[in-house]
Amino acid sequence: MNKNDQRSRHSNNKETIVITDEEDEPKISKKIKNDNENDCVMSVDVIPWMSKKTLMIRHPVLRLHNEIAEFYEYISPSDQEHKRRVTAYLRVEKYLQDIAPEAQIESFGSFKTRMYLPNADIDIVMIETSCTQKQLFKKVAARMMKQTNKFENVNLIANAKVPIIKFVEVESQYHFDLSFNQLDGLKQIEELEKAFELYPELKFLLMTLKCVLRQRDLNETYSGGVGSFLLFQMILAFLREFRKDFFQHNKEDQIKNVTLGEYMIKFLEFYGIKFDVSRKKIVMGQGGRIENKSTQDERFSLFSPQDPDHDVGHSSYKIKEIFKIFQNRHNFLTNYNFKPGESVLRYLINPTDQKFSFLKPAQF
Repeated sequence: MNKNDQRSRHSNNKETIVITDEEDEPKISKKIKNDNENDCVMSVDVIPWMSKKTLMIRHPVLRLHNEIAEFYEYISPSDQEHKRRVTAYLRVEKYLQDIAPEAQIESFGSFKTRMYLPNADIDIVMIETSCTQKQLFKKVAARMMKQTNKFENVNLIANAKVPIIKFVEVESQYHFDLSFNQLDGLKQIEELEKAFELYPELKFLLMTLKCVLRQRDLNETYSGGVGSFLLFQMILAFLREFRKDFFQHNKEDQIKNVTLGEYMIKFLEFYGIKFDVSRKKIVMGQGGRIENKSTQDERFSLFSPQDPDHDVGHSSYKIKEIFKIFQNRHNFLTNYNFKPGESVLRYLINPTDQKFSFLKPAQF
């Protein structure tokens, strides 16, 4: 049992567990029913992804495996949802093409791979080699600011390393991120697709962990969090290290027996407990490896597979807060006495009894 857990037993044989060791996580009080009472099934608004079949699985890690798979199916965009986004993207693409007929307009990121949460931004890059980034930025910004019938909440981020225009398309209410003359996102698509093929578990971990960060407003790199591509790289680095142990002990045939629940718990342990931010750096190129830093510092270092000199992790200045949450959730999941009939995954992605943020209409 975690020494920071506070447990109290009551005369009615109910047990309350309160996690209070981390200020950045909600304090969770959970009463566990007696074995002779009916299993507690929470409101579908709190755990809408969970099936009745999964609720009946007694082993928490196996239940978590099923929940992660069901959550992936629940949260992933349907064909209808994706079609609406494609339609909105095509309208924006046409508008940008009218501004710069010679420019190449491309989508990338989670929209391209269909690995996005319901409220995710649509990433677009505008490529016009006859203009500099700033020239193209100013040209588009000047036009877009006047089109209040088409775009709203236009946010010009001019001083970033890569200038970006964030905006909402009025008709669809979808959020867009527009960058200029930046090819990294396009180069990443092939790498993403290859990794999903080599590591089938990656997509399940990615969608779940995206939600973990989004629920805590720690999913934007520009505000110190971990964005989608950095999270993808972090999961990939973990999976590579995790598999190395199997190969070193000639147990690679056992990898297929690892459950999604085990992967998730090991991921939380890897970054929340084992990884030393001040001493270690992650290099993603040439098969990936973890090395000692030449100089100790408090920044997270993860070097791009496309550019070995580009540290894509250093902008995430809230990484210690994030790793602290991972540690907290690992300690909770490995110490809490889960009972049949309650969700394990909700303590990761919806750790209060509030309505889940990404509820979808019921399917009939």
